[in-house]
Amino acid sequence: MSSTDSPPEGALGHATEQQLELRNEGHADRFFAVAQQLREQRHLVDVTVTLGLRNYKAHSAILAAVSSVFRQRFECGEHSMVELDGVTTPCGWEAILNFAYTGELQAMPKTAGEVSDAAEALGIPRVAEICKTVLLGMETEDRLSPAEEKWETLRSLEELYEEGIGCDLELKAEEDTYRVHRLALACGCEFFHGMFTSGMKETHQEDTPLCTRFTSRDLGLIISFAYSGVLAGGWDDLFDAASAALQYQVSGILELCLDFFHHKLSPESSLDVLSFARAYGLHDLESTAENFVLRNFAHVMGTPKFLDLPVNQLMDFLSSDALYILNELEAFQGAIRWLDADRDGRMDRAEKILRCIRFSLMSSRELKQVRMVDIMAAPGRLYNLMVASLTSLPPGPSKMEQLPCRVRYPEKVIAISGGDILAKNMANRSPSQDFWFSHRFISGIGLVKQVEWRRLGELPQGPRFRHAVAVKDNVMYMFGGKDYYGTRNTMCSVFKFDPLCGMWERLADMTSCRSYFQVVFHDGFFYALGGSSNDAYCLDSVECYDPRTNAWRPCEPLPAPLCGHAACVLDGSIYVSGGSDGSCRCQSSLMQYRPGAAPIPLAMMREERAGHIMEALDGRLYVAGGLRWRDGHGGYADQLACEVYSPGLDDWAALAPLTQAHVIAASAVLQGELYILGGYSHNTYRDTHLIHCYNPTHDRWVSVGTLPQAYADLRACVLDVPPSLRKQSSCSDTPSVEIPADPSSEAPHQYS
Repeated sequence: MSSTDSPPEGALGHATEQQLELRNEGHADRFFAVAQQLREQRHLVDVTVTLGLRNYKAHSAILAAVSSVFRQRFECGEHSMVELDGVTTPCGWEAILNFAYTGELQAMPKTAGEVSDAAEALGIPRVAEICKTVLLGMETEDRLSPAEEKWETLRSLEELYEEGIGCDLELKAEEDTYRVHRLALACGCEFFHGMFTSGMKETHQEDTPLCTRFTSRDLGLIISFAYSGVLAGGWDDLFDAASAALQYQVSGILELCLDFFHHKLSPESSLDVLSFARAYGLHDLESTAENFVLRNFAHVMGTPKFLDLPVNQLMDFLSSDALYILNELEAFQGAIRWLDADRDGRMDRAEKILRCIRFSLMSSRELKQVRMVDIMAAPGRLYNLMVASLTSLPPGPSKMEQLPCRVRYPEKVIAISGGDILAKNMANRSPSQDFWFSHRFISGIGLVKQVEWRRLGELPQGPRFRHAVAVKDNVMYMFGGKDYYGTRNTMCSVFKFDPLCGMWERLADMTSCRSYFQVVFHDGFFYALGGSSNDAYCLDSVECYDPRTNAWRPCEPLPAPLCGHAACVLDGSIYVSGGSDGSCRCQSSLMQYRPGAAPIPLAMMREERAGHIMEALDGRLYVAGGLRWRDGHGGYADQLACEVYSPGLDDWAALAPLTQAHVIAASAVLQGELYILGGYSHNTYRDTHLIHCYNPTHDRWVSVGTLPQAYADLRACVLDVPPSLRKQSSCSDTPSVEIPADPSSEAPHQYS
């Protein structure tokens, strides 16, 4: 058991007043797994139950938590020996004992009567109720799972603690004394587990309080968590809890805190989390917090904590290639805000800090704003520093490679597949077989940004557009689509691609040919929803694919034929928005599709749209792009309006509109931002190669670069690719992937 040094004073400034209540969902399972292990090893057992010729060792606190009879004995201090001869049978008692420690009840119809009698005799209504349903052959929806039963038992144990029943240990911390169950602390905290099972005198010490080196706050926190699996309080309380968990080896608390820190970062809390992670050497958390600060610098620099940054840490942020800002002016404004917080005390470090600013990335308009800041006025050493950085650019033809820039290498990449393109002679269109991934994002001078794309190979079975893709366990599944523009060119073929080995595999065909449709992965299955076929403009049919059996089956249909719609999964539910029902009008509907039940209509979108995108991000649904019907004029027009849906409120809110049309475009969510890629403009009939990115924190769309060329009807997803693909020097170096034929297919397939 080791302890860790405390973080530096002042490192954990108050982040927010928000009160939180977090529960470690695995706590009850771990608690009773340890209790079972302690019982098997005869540690801390304090009651012997005799029945027939057998003796059963157990913990009286756990038996009292499930049985009113044992609770009464526990309350009276009578828990050393209990005889159950004539009260129950060995079969009934063993089922009860197993239930107390595991939450499971192995009651078959032939034994349910014995177990039920035991439950009635020992005052265990939960078990009696389960046995009743078994005897009557009924299964009730409200029956608790074994995991839920363990939580109920833990809650009963917490009640015993709160009422002071059966507590066998007094702990003293500072001026406070806590009466607890020795078993509960051993099951809920590794520190006490080691203390109470190592043969130390503390294992049996009862007469005098056990003095500890805990602070009263830390000990109260650990005791509360051991009995409940819950942490409550604000951000500062979580930092204190994590510190105590590290010092006293309470893995359940530490796991809960670190998971919260990883997934609930905000501009206000990120710097506190970063300081905490560095103080304790938590490298994964440090990397997560640092990346968050770099990605959200414009908002982080507006927080009070930013003004207290150590100068070296500020310089690290400003110098980082991965600093994600709209333009270099934002980095300069962050530096000036930090300096202005203490002009007299910090001006001697101004030159060091401003050397981190890449003035050569600024436009003329941005440089004018820089020169308006008083400390940058000419003449002066800071003005001269700016001029020197503008005149020291290296010569050479490859400006993008030689100019300083900001470069991001996200851990995951956006992969784009297929689509259709305008031929080089601009005389006709042709479907595409391209398959690319985004290698890095580059921010250049002013608002000039670029995405560097690299090839993943080519799609199997030739070109494809208006198809669907979905991802499961970092494997991309590709469904249907069209390979040309004829009425009989809609496909039903399905493939999967594993980026780590670079291999395609053909899977079972869909039962219907589909294009202009959606596929989502939900609860272990892929659902293909609506679309167009060779025989129908719009379909209402839905089919489901089971990857374990490589088979399709029909599902409940949509309420009406639909194509050009969007779909995604949020919090375990499938949502479908917009589209066309075959009447040539765009829809504004939103529904929750439920396999095995009728769909639930939800609040209508503020705008009608088809050929749009929808993605789930931060617990909400974002829709953008597509077409709308032009009332009074007939025909379609570009839909630039964007909106967001909040499931809890069943309500839509308007967002910043797109600056460029994206009809039948691709979309993906990467690093907490929404990307919309390619498509075309119905107003001009021109394809677009632009990529726009929406940041929910900023509520603005930013052009982040271009596709390898202008594609419409393409698809995108997010994948992990092997590092070897990222180390290649050029697109042409990327090897082509091998596409094995599916041996189970009925006819051989030829692939190019």
